[in-house]
Order: sequence, then structure tokens, then C-alpha cells
Amino acid sequence: MEKLIARGAEADIYLSNWGPISAVYKVRTAKQYMVEELDKKIRRQRTVREARMLRASRSAINTPHVLYVSQKKYTIVMEYIKGNRMLDIIDKSPLQGKVMGEVLGRLHMLNIIHGDPNTANFLFDSQKGKWYLVDFGLSYISSRKEDMAVDLHLVKEVIYVQHPANFREIMRNFYDGYMSVSVKMEGIIKKIDEIERRGRYARKRSFLF
Repeated sequence: MEKLIARGAEADIYLSNWGPISAVYKVRTAKQYMVEELDKKIRRQRTVREARMLRASRSAINTPHVLYVSQKKYTIVMEYIKGNRMLDIIDKSPLQGKVMGEVLGRLHMLNIIHGDPNTANFLFDSQKGKWYLVDFGLSYISSRKEDMAVDLHLVKEVIYVQHPANFREIMRNFYDGYMSVSVKMEGIIKKIDEIERRGRYARKRSFLF
């Protein structure tokens, strides 16, 4: 029997089974404010894209196995990862920031942008001794350094808001992990300042109009 375990803006998440396997069913829900045909088209496209990104990412990082995709039901069935969230671990062990950096770095080497790399989406399966990255609903392909830097900027914002006491130490470890993947990653990190300067300028302008 399916059990609702999470409800987001884009999808509902259910825990159930796929044969003998514990599985997660991610079901994209209808947006009542959108034109019905457009809404269906977008949900189909995002369902297919997420499944592709999950599969493509497995060559470099650990992601849940995709078991089944239904475009008609806007559903992805995937392996259930029972693990501890980085969100609940990293304040006690800021060194784990290096894990986040390494995982995101390997993903970016494939030109895959995660889109939502927050600490709740990194899960540690203690039985397998592996870290997994989940929720590829906003992911896409891009070789642009700026898009990769936006992923890093999102990490920085999340750490600053959710883990302020250990912000500097976590980010230092995160950057160490990210740059350990390739020396090319340093250029992407430098892009963050440019993005943040532009963001501050935009916020200042918003108060003038």
C-alpha cells in the first residue's frame, strides 16, 4: 500500500513496493492555475527529463535506480534510499562538506546541473556505506560555467541559512572537495562572486521601482 511521505510544489512522493523492492513513487501533480494541455505537456517533459538525468548521473555518482517511468501518469518509480540526510549530519561533522563538493564536482564534469543541491538531498546509506544524491526534478544539461556556479551559489545560500554556526568551515571543506575533482573547478568557483554581485545589484534596484 502506498504511503505519502512528502508533498512538494511539483510532486507528491509515495513509499511503496516495486515487486520485492522498496520503492519511491514520484508523481507530478496538476497545476490548477495552468491551461490543462500545457500543464500535461510540462509534466511529461519534466518526468522524462528527470529520469534521464538520474540515469546519466549514475556513471559518476550514486543516485537511486530508476525502475519505471510512466509519461501518462507523470510518474517515476525509483529505488528507495533509506539514509541519513546531510542536513542532520553536517553540523556535527563539517568535514562532510567535502563529500558534497566531490559529488557536485563529479556531476558537473558530466555537464549535469542539479538545480537543487541542498543538504536534504544528500543521503547516506549506512548499510552500503555510500552517499547518494536525490531529487533531480530541476536538473538539466549545460556546459556553461555560470550554470555550474549557480549550483554552487545555491549550496552556499543553503549552508548560510541552515548551518550558520559552521558556515565557514563547511564551505571551506565543500570547495576543497569540489576542486579535488579537477583543477578546472577553480574557475567555476570564481564565477560565484560575479553572480552574487549581480544579485546584490538587482536587489538594490528592486527597491527603487
